[in-house]
Amino acid sequence: MINWQVKPLEQLTAREFYDLAYERTRTFVVAQQRIYQEIDAIDLTAQHILGYQDGHLVAYARVFTEQGHATFGRVLTVPEVRGQGVGRLLMQQITTELAQDFAGQPVVIEAQVDKQHFYEKFNYAVEGQPFLFNHTPHIKMVRQA
Repeated sequence: MINWQVKPLEQLTAREFYDLAYERTRTFVVAQQRIYQEIDAIDLTAQHILGYQDGHLVAYARVFTEQGHATFGRVLTVPEVRGQGVGRLLMQQITTELAQDFAGQPVVIEAQVDKQHFYEKFNYAVEGQPFLFNHTPHIKMVRQA
């Protein structure tokens, strides 16, 4: 069972911040071999969704608004739980958070191209052409009603 928490940055404990920074760096910088500023200004205003299992962070995402729409990013599950449905559970938490805090706003994401089919399962559709973001191909996707 996963224990879900949703908090702004100022409510995170030092350990929670360490956990999310560690896993984000492990996933998006080390494993994907991308060199960029992983912790950024969005962290200051985002709602951080953390999923803990047996005391370990196993899933994470952040939800925020930008340019007149709601969005989310830094979506990850740790390698140890991949293929067990944790990503689907995380998307349910993201959807719940969007409905609670950003009701009525359009939802637009910039997904890594290789994750396009995952997001399509949750009613996101491609809009436009792929582009590079932090040296990785991304695609704009919009949630369909």
